[in-house]
Amino acid sequence: MNLLPGTQRITTSDSAIGTSGRRIRVYCVSLLSGATASVLALRNGTSTAGDIFEQVDGIAIQSVTKNYAGGLSFPAGCFADVDANITSATFIYSEEL
Repeated sequence: MNLLPGTQRITTSDSAIGTSGRRIRVYCVSLLSGATASVLALRNGTSTAGDIFEQVDGIAIQSVTKNYAGGLSFPAGCFADVDANITSATFIYSEEL
């Protein structure tokens, strides 16, 4: 299996992480909330219709970082479902080529 390692993406709106539909492994998520606590749902797939594999709860006006030893695997791709209170979200992931 060939992986494209060490890539990251910053998003403040719903978005596929990496290439939509490709197998993704997420190693770290860093989330910055605005004035209200935020919620980030990581879904398996290419849209908000995918199953939630992980949810990251933010804290108002603070940064929250979640590290995943070995990474979380998203076989059908990873879709970040971002709520309106997220200022930014950064993902460190690898993508199967």
